[in-house]
Amino acid sequence: MQLFAPVSLLWALCSFVSSRSLQGATRFNERSFRAGHTAHSPALIKRDDYSNAVTKGKDLWAALKQHCSQEVTEPSLQKLKGLGWTVFDANEDNTDPPANGVEEMFSTLGLSTGEQYYSRYAYSKFEKFDDKEVRNEFANSYGSKDGVIIAEDNKRIKGSTIAWSTVTAFIWQDTCDIDKTDPKSLKYVFRDNIVNANTKAFIDKVGMDKTLKPEGEGFFALLGSANGRGVAYLLLQHSSLLGKKTIKQIVTFKSNDGSYEMYFEFEDWKPPQEETPQEEPPPGAKRWLGSNPNRRRIRAIGT
Repeated sequence: MQLFAPVSLLWALCSFVSSRSLQGATRFNERSFRAGHTAHSPALIKRDDYSNAVTKGKDLWAALKQHCSQEVTEPSLQKLKGLGWTVFDANEDNTDPPANGVEEMFSTLGLSTGEQYYSRYAYSKFEKFDDKEVRNEFANSYGSKDGVIIAEDNKRIKGSTIAWSTVTAFIWQDTCDIDKTDPKSLKYVFRDNIVNANTKAFIDKVGMDKTLKPEGEGFFALLGSANGRGVAYLLLQHSSLLGKKTIKQIVTFKSNDGSYEMYFEFEDWKPPQEETPQEEPPPGAKRWLGSNPNRRRIRAIGT
């Protein structure tokens, strides 16, 4: 199975990283990424079907393996507020357990619940879309002492220039400042109470309670899904804040109340190893053995 996109596509992916800016911050954004998939996905209107999700997941994985994204400016909550966003803590006393329903999985991973987490809600100004007043709304919980972000209830206006990954990075930075923790300590992103029908269908297809490594189709489908792409963008856009990370595995499970859940576990990125060129035999041996490399190897073993 081919894990990496063709060189031309990977070059295009890398070029998209620098194609758009937000107040001077270079962004790997979803709209420009989708625009580059005409070669793979002629029917982009069905962008979330399984085969398209697998293709997008493979391409995102190729970008993560190369970590071709350019550095972005340091995110700040003030910058987000300057763009008209409002951010507040839903649990100011910091006592409500945000991991309600997934305590068993948190316990398995050795994570805490409750007071170490901040439930933080961010929303944009209202905009008119299809003659309706709508706005972006992102509700997530942040536990910087555990290195966890829980994506809970997120709604993005179609065509919005600010993505979940951008808002999440800004608030993660602020949360780490409050806790005096290192933003590079991020280990997990949980997608809590998944309601997207396509993502739920993908999970049904790959299986519940599965640990998916980055060599199988199921991994790429979930990475390329509506609930997975934002996690890849978070790592690609904000490596200056988070450090260069890649995805170690994706785990699917159900919460105590039966909701669909998955989490992404990260590990530090390592540059791809270059292949060591095979040593050529002496000219005489090459003439005797011909051009077949297998015959050369057998002969070398036998001598």
